[in-house]
Amino acid sequence: MRRSLAVIGVTLATAVLGPGFLPAAAAPGTGAATGTLIVNGVPHTDPHGCYPSNGFLVSVVNRTDRTAYVYPNGGCFGQYEGWVQPGGQATMNGSSVYID
Repeated sequence: MRRSLAVIGVTLATAVLGPGFLPAAAAPGTGAATGTLIVNGVPHTDPHGCYPSNGFLVSVVNRTDRTAYVYPNGGCFGQYEGWVQPGGQATMNGSSVYID
């Protein structure tokens, strides 16, 4: 019963607030991205999860098959500030980058 209520709560939160308001760890995933994600010059091959930017400005080069999301807080929590689509690159304010 409690598990059912938790699932209903997450579903309602997603419907009302949108997926960006949930922690990245709560987002459903299907495994690592394919390719390389470069965060502030550091390459991550077949990335999956959250990567720190070690500052308040992040440079992202996304050479993967998934969208990368930039978060203003460490640990990829809160509302994401922006995103970098596959094949794209950007520099923006952010403290962490999440890719599913």
